[in-house]
Amino acid sequence: MKLYLNGDLVVTQEKNLAGLLQEKSIDATCVASAINGNFVPRSRYQDTVLKENMKIEIVSPMQGG
Repeated sequence: MKLYLNGDLVVTQEKNLAGLLQEKSIDATCVASAINGNFVPRSRYQDTVLKENMKIEIVSPMQGG
């Protein structure tokens, strides 16, 4: 299936957000995620089913100010 991950088109066979993060070697404990502009709590990554053309944003917190 085709998805957009941080604006880049990616192709995956993963069925849920947790699997996609693992496939892309992204540590789920250190990021925040949104799908189609809606925040996804970390506790829901395993239950969040991926669908064609979803827009997924993954961000890491940064220090500074």
